[in-house]
Amino acid sequence: MGEAYREHFAYLYDRLMDDMPYDKWQQFVKEAWSRYHVQPRLIVDLACGTGRHAIALAQEGCEVTGIDLSEHMLAMAQEQAEQHAASIQLAGGAVQWLQQDMREWDIARPADSVICLCDGINYLLSEEDVQAALTRTYQGLRDGGLFVFDVLTAHQYEAYAAGQPYTYDDDDLAYIWHSDWDAEERIITHELTMFLREDAASERFLRTFETHRQRAYELHELTKWLKEAGFRQINSFADFTWQAVTEETNRMFICAVR
Repeated sequence: MGEAYREHFAYLYDRLMDDMPYDKWQQFVKEAWSRYHVQPRLIVDLACGTGRHAIALAQEGCEVTGIDLSEHMLAMAQEQAEQHAASIQLAGGAVQWLQQDMREWDIARPADSVICLCDGINYLLSEEDVQAALTRTYQGLRDGGLFVFDVLTAHQYEAYAAGQPYTYDDDDLAYIWHSDWDAEERIITHELTMFLREDAASERFLRTFETHRQRAYELHELTKWLKEAGFRQINSFADFTWQAVTEETNRMFICAVR
């Protein structure tokens, strides 16, 4: 059931992310490009998942490369891109998918902008891994190019742990989600027990398990590593706004110029 389940999980992930504020991410990225005087044509979307951001940008005329480690996420991204092929073509955009590690990603030409949204960086669990991803991103950008990414903070992970367990119940899908926060290691472990209806006509549900681990990083750490990678202008913002990061910030956005 493993391979079939991975395919199902990509679908379920996309469905469960329906309520995420994708419009706010898109607005923030576009405002960042305006603030930093970047007019990107070639964009890389790291940890692109099922491709929602990449497809939306392609529909506005950008040439986007979506990069993710999961072949099943990318398969679903391609499926969705095909459904939007007419609007992408009409806008003069394009989208392609590459199965690569964000620590070692590579495309043929330097990108005008790189984005890594929805806390993709938090999935890197060691300082060395984060430094590798930041360095590779610097190398993959053109001079003057802009890197925009967000990370969840320790404050947010503490709130997740305090509010657990979380439940979801629908006709064909249910889950129970537990979170364990290790304050010393700054790692949160999410354990999901999922119940998926076998097929539309069945009353039988398949029980599966999914574990996700993420690590919180401090602003001063990320700033230091970005500088070491070579970025020359680094700014941080709080929770989809252009306000300064505080101890109460849940999602921290960082803009870095090569």
